[in-house]
Amino acid sequence: MSNVSNLKKGTNNLLTNCANLQVYEKLLIISEDEKFGWYKNDISEFVYNDAKNRGINVDILYVGEPTNDAKNELKSKINEYDCTIFFARIGDQDRFESVSFKNKRVMCYVKSNKSLASSFGCTHHHAMLEIKNVINKLIFKSNKIEITCPLGTKVSGKINTFKPIEENEVSVLRFPAVVPAPVLANSFSGEVFLNNYLTSTGSKVYKPNYVKLDKPVMVILDKGKIIKLSGDPKDVYKVENHYKYVSKLFNINEKSVHSWHAGIHPGIIYDSPISENPDRWSNNVFASPKYLHFHTCGDYAPGEICWMIMNHTVKIDGKSLWENGKLKIESFKEIKDCINKWDDLKMLYRV
Repeated sequence: MSNVSNLKKGTNNLLTNCANLQVYEKLLIISEDEKFGWYKNDISEFVYNDAKNRGINVDILYVGEPTNDAKNELKSKINEYDCTIFFARIGDQDRFESVSFKNKRVMCYVKSNKSLASSFGCTHHHAMLEIKNVINKLIFKSNKIEITCPLGTKVSGKINTFKPIEENEVSVLRFPAVVPAPVLANSFSGEVFLNNYLTSTGSKVYKPNYVKLDKPVMVILDKGKIIKLSGDPKDVYKVENHYKYVSKLFNINEKSVHSWHAGIHPGIIYDSPISENPDRWSNNVFASPKYLHFHTCGDYAPGEICWMIMNHTVKIDGKSLWENGKLKIESFKEIKDCINKWDDLKMLYRV
């Protein structure tokens, strides 16, 4: 299949399979200027032209970097349309909140034509939703969950919420679907080893939005609360100061670890060095099964500081759902049956 054909497939996946756009609907595309290094303008322009060719009444609005008031400033504009598609970080800022928007909103994690034309953009959206829901059910019906990683992370807990899965979910449509519903951490205890970088969750804007760790720092976690940090004194000091700074800035609980989830989409493309922009790195690769992340610093999802755990193993009732950063397809009949229904999933997971 040619690149143009793949682009059209990815665009159809977005406009039809995800947004369910009809010809009579009005669409607003919000596009972040590519000079900020997160999105390429080629993707918003291609989707704009494709939507226009379909007869959809479409406009495009170019925006700058996120601010903590950006979405509110655009609310009246967004509400003029039936659907808003974000190729911009501001679409992700209130993803867990119930905000007074009356239309469909789609947050796009495909950030260039290259990404849109890849398996990340082209894998059928309904297939990704189906495997996501299968994983949700496996997690939320389990009794005990254990999380480990090669650095020494060892945390365990149980599902401790009476809310339906949907209530823990985001308030916007995500394209593609890349993570299951977050699991509340208020019953999880143990040791988490932080390494490399602490980064922003993308919820609020603050600088500096990351901390570089020279050596791993161990966090003692007790029922979703940070009890103690240990490790090299310089790195422990960096972490403590960062938490104090962010929590004071937004008047939030610095000791809170709200929830966690792990990526399910191996098609994610990210080929820049981590050190070039750690915030951009974490807010892209979270989609990959290679990473699990915790929402911390704040009694809400997604919190303001992210812990990225690499090559994690997650066991539900003693059985690995992820193992060393890979989804364990063969271990669960429900996952195998789902993948066997979709050729796109067979290709994506190489089964």
